[in-house]
Amino acid sequence: MLLDDRFGPSYANRADLAAAQIVATSNSGCLNPVLNPANVQFGYWDRDTATFTSPAPFGQSVNAVRLRLERTQAAGNPLSLFFAHLIQNANADAAASATAMYDRWLCGPFVGIDGLSVPGNPLTDSFNSEEALYNPWTARERGSICSDGPVRVDGSPLIRGDARAGKGYSVSITGNGTVTGTVGSRLKPLNLRPVDASEAAAVNDNKQISKVPEGKSWKSAVDGAGNFLLDGTKTMDLPPGTYYLKNFTLTGQRTLNISGPTTIYLTGNLERAGGATVNNNTAKAANLKFLMTGGTANVTSNNDFYGVVYGTDTDVTIDGDSDLYGAIVGKTLTITGSGAGHYDESLNMAEIEFPERTMLVD
Repeated sequence: MLLDDRFGPSYANRADLAAAQIVATSNSGCLNPVLNPANVQFGYWDRDTATFTSPAPFGQSVNAVRLRLERTQAAGNPLSLFFAHLIQNANADAAASATAMYDRWLCGPFVGIDGLSVPGNPLTDSFNSEEALYNPWTARERGSICSDGPVRVDGSPLIRGDARAGKGYSVSITGNGTVTGTVGSRLKPLNLRPVDASEAAAVNDNKQISKVPEGKSWKSAVDGAGNFLLDGTKTMDLPPGTYYLKNFTLTGQRTLNISGPTTIYLTGNLERAGGATVNNNTAKAANLKFLMTGGTANVTSNNDFYGVVYGTDTDVTIDGDSDLYGAIVGKTLTITGSGAGHYDESLNMAEIEFPERTMLVD
């Protein structure tokens, strides 16, 4: 069985087919199987229903390959029999197939590289925004938590997914915590790439940030040092684009409206507290990314959030009772409160390269 890692994010090509034929020939033995292009199917494996579909359904990426080896009379290579020819059966048809899946989400999508702690009562699970809005009755089991260090699950959280610690570390579960998937230690480090903000520092859309009312006048929400502040009861529409800022602070009852693909690079801290609302009108996590080069990220608001927080050198704390639809990656990650993390499986971010694996599924 062959599965070329290249096919995971792309699709079948001549090199994949040629490689499959070489492997089939080198492992032929006395069976001498014939592997034609028609014997190789690329498609989508849905592990929730254990079904393979080729071609991949609309909105889904190719993530699996099915190979079929056959010795049949129709193909001109039936299996020759040794004793059965005595009863006039010299040949017989034989066929075998196998399906392998390429998985990018073995670890995560809630990651604390150096350590992860879940001392509260949150829920984690998953859904796919390309298919439908989140529905708790159809939610999936891919809300995994992961680290290169120790993982602590305290309180009464429900982790619908795996809990994986780093090599040489363990997953500690106390209280009434529940993990529905695999609990254990990983063998390979995450090797997640750090955020490179150099391009955004040189070219960005900061000039699109509008002014906000301040008394009887208006002032920019960004000061001379690159700090973004939206406080009080102010509301702002942030146009789609790429922004380069230092600290990003939303306090009070302010509202920030997002209407399209928006990436915000931060070299300092992220704080969202009180009744602050980041209103991602697209309801797609891929359309709002906070990419951080360090500092801290503290999200304590009780309003829902659709987006991604990613910072391999950032200490991240999630608190409150809000729901997060997307993914979180931090140097450390602490999830408290009684909120929920719903991983959006449609995310396809170059910044998040979880360890890859290939496994037989059928």
